[in-house]
Amino acid sequence: MNRTKKLLKRLIRNPYFLGFISLLWLLFRSGTKPSRITYPCQRASATISFYFLIYPIFAPIFIILKRFLRLSTHARKISGRKILSISLASLSVIVTILTVYANIVINPKMVLSGRTALIDRKATVSVVRVGGRPLEEALKEAINLVGGIDHYIPPQSKVLIKPNIVSNRRPPCTTDPAIVEALINIIKRKNPSVIWIADGSGDGNTYVNFASLGYLPVAERTGAILVDLNYGDMINVSVPGGGVVFDSFLFNRIVAEADVFISLACMKTHYQAVVTLSMKNLVGIAPGSVYGYQPSTTKWILHDEAERKGDPYMAGVITDLCRARRIDLAIIDGRVAMEGEGPLDGDPVKLDLLIVGADPVAVDTVASAIMGFDPEKVPTLRLASQLGLGTNNLHEIEIKGERIEDVCYPFKPARGHEIFQMFSSVERELYKWRASLTYTAAALWIITISTLIAGRMGARRHFTRF
Repeated sequence: MNRTKKLLKRLIRNPYFLGFISLLWLLFRSGTKPSRITYPCQRASATISFYFLIYPIFAPIFIILKRFLRLSTHARKISGRKILSISLASLSVIVTILTVYANIVINPKMVLSGRTALIDRKATVSVVRVGGRPLEEALKEAINLVGGIDHYIPPQSKVLIKPNIVSNRRPPCTTDPAIVEALINIIKRKNPSVIWIADGSGDGNTYVNFASLGYLPVAERTGAILVDLNYGDMINVSVPGGGVVFDSFLFNRIVAEADVFISLACMKTHYQAVVTLSMKNLVGIAPGSVYGYQPSTTKWILHDEAERKGDPYMAGVITDLCRARRIDLAIIDGRVAMEGEGPLDGDPVKLDLLIVGADPVAVDTVASAIMGFDPEKVPTLRLASQLGLGTNNLHEIEIKGERIEDVCYPFKPARGHEIFQMFSSVERELYKWRASLTYTAAALWIITISTLIAGRMGARRHFTRF
């Protein structure tokens, strides 16, 4: 019995035993459901098992280094060449460990492939890569994958296209007028009675922003009508069943009159709402003349009410807006997206993607996952799903076109939003640099081995003289 206890104590204290147990636990828990690898306990197991796997791999290397670098009994001090060799070898080992971690342990494809397995289809979303073809052709394909334009635009209908014209800054801060024109050209084949391009800027005058961003020529070529939703004839629209923050909103009359409401959003991170996609785009339909402190049209009343109701991420406000005016078709322009301190001061990210669907929650869920955010954690998506506005469960979304795991690019979040991501900031950066790390590790080992061989040959010539 005493021997057994001693053996167990030795095993428990042995780091290799702990690593082995952690590896078994990781495989057992994540083998059938890869998405579990993002859980804290699985990350801890992955880290421990990583060291269990890496150290034995490099043990023979350390033995070889010891033979190459052992000090001669005749030497009084370590030569400069040996110091260089030791430094290079150490650096090579460190970079190689990081390379293995970045390419094997951090595996967005594995995580997402497990989370996107279709179990119960409640929504369909298309993900299309534009490539070098005309934008209209790519957009038409994306719409066709989710039913086609005939499914969404009845003849003689009133169509409202809501781009993101938050300010007069160029894309990806705002919606590119080129994709608006491409969409109008597709819609016009259904002979609508009117097409409005409408928004209410939060920064500056909407019409000035339209002109600055190039929307006037689009309206002239297509016959669409530009509308500033910050002003005009207002009507009261209730949130069905009552809202989280607002029970009703005052909207420009055309918002309610439109037969078809299309949200044509940018793909960005957001300093408050975590992400700004097709649902967050609807903040623009709340008129600044009502929800701003005059003479400013910035919609601070929405923010203030959200804070007062304990809604720090504006999830309640966004969901209330989307329930008051349902989105019929959600389109996200992800050709050039934005990461970091969005929605205005982030950095561009070229993805070359279009994401389309009828369920705005599902569309934003797919976009969030591509950006590396966990849609089950993003406040707006979680709340909207709970209220029955749509689904944020990837297992319930049929994805057509590109697979999420093939186009995933973990975004840098706004400050304080790392908790909503599938991977930590360190893991995200290592994953982005995985190819460079691989090449660097290979180059370092070539230099290290060359230095060791040269040093060994020099040592032999030195002893031959004696």
